[in-house]
Amino acid sequence: MILSTKNTDGLRSLSQIYTRSNFNRVIRKSDFKFTNARIYKHMKISSNSKYADLLENLYYYLQRTYRSEYFYKNALINKLLLGTYSLNTTTVLNEFKIGTSIADFVLLNGEARIYEIKTDLDSLDKLEKQILDYSQFGNKIYIVASHNHIEKLSEIYADSPVGLIEFTQRDTLSTVKEADSYSGNFDHTCIFKALRKHEYLEIIQECYGAIPDVPNTLIFRECLRLAKQLDICQFQKMAFEKLKARKLRSPQLLLDSRTPYELKHICYTMDLSTDEYDNLYKFLNKELAHVSSLPQR
Repeated sequence: MILSTKNTDGLRSLSQIYTRSNFNRVIRKSDFKFTNARIYKHMKISSNSKYADLLENLYYYLQRTYRSEYFYKNALINKLLLGTYSLNTTTVLNEFKIGTSIADFVLLNGEARIYEIKTDLDSLDKLEKQILDYSQFGNKIYIVASHNHIEKLSEIYADSPVGLIEFTQRDTLSTVKEADSYSGNFDHTCIFKALRKHEYLEIIQECYGAIPDVPNTLIFRECLRLAKQLDICQFQKMAFEKLKARKLRSPQLLLDSRTPYELKHICYTMDLSTDEYDNLYKFLNKELAHVSSLPQR
């Protein structure tokens, strides 16, 4: 594998291969055009190569040279969910709305841990508002950042419950500061709005013995009113258990050796079925024809 470009635009283009939208096309539509176009534009293949080998080599090259948010998320999936915890007892929520912010990675185990990613490509401008939103929902909050951000973040959050994790150049997660558990900002409305309808109905049923007998247009407001009467920590714990019950369809295949390290996060967030995993494995075993010269574009 030889890259024909090492500029930022070319690396950004190649990194877009490792996206959920691209693999939705690959796995669910057998459409490889997006992947091939980027490979043909920015790479030269010296011999017939399988997609599996090409994607693995490209991943580790980009991990050193252009670490987009995906590389952070994939490390969190591999090293926390699959390395430290268990799929049987732990659930991860990706791009999860909390208040007016979108949490990059929420890990639900014995408590709700929220991970906010700040890559070298990100500014820290919105971080204060994001942390405030997350503190209304989660027990612990971590910022996962590159070495370039860690020193400044260590100063900002030195006396805060917020934890800091450095994503190193060696693809490891190094805890710089442990997060402290904090429930002082929990908010009923923020937690309630994170739930699906059937989840908050189950909580109201469990706590009050019945679902409010009101028109469907009023059910949300009435259930929220009842939820606000519950102890906030009790309500957060019940909501957390409902969210934790969101399970994968094929957890054994996420753990399967045929599912590459570099695609674990994509597979988790897409929640692939058995048939879709089969489609992925077939794709990875396909050979990409040798390209003697790059197409003109």
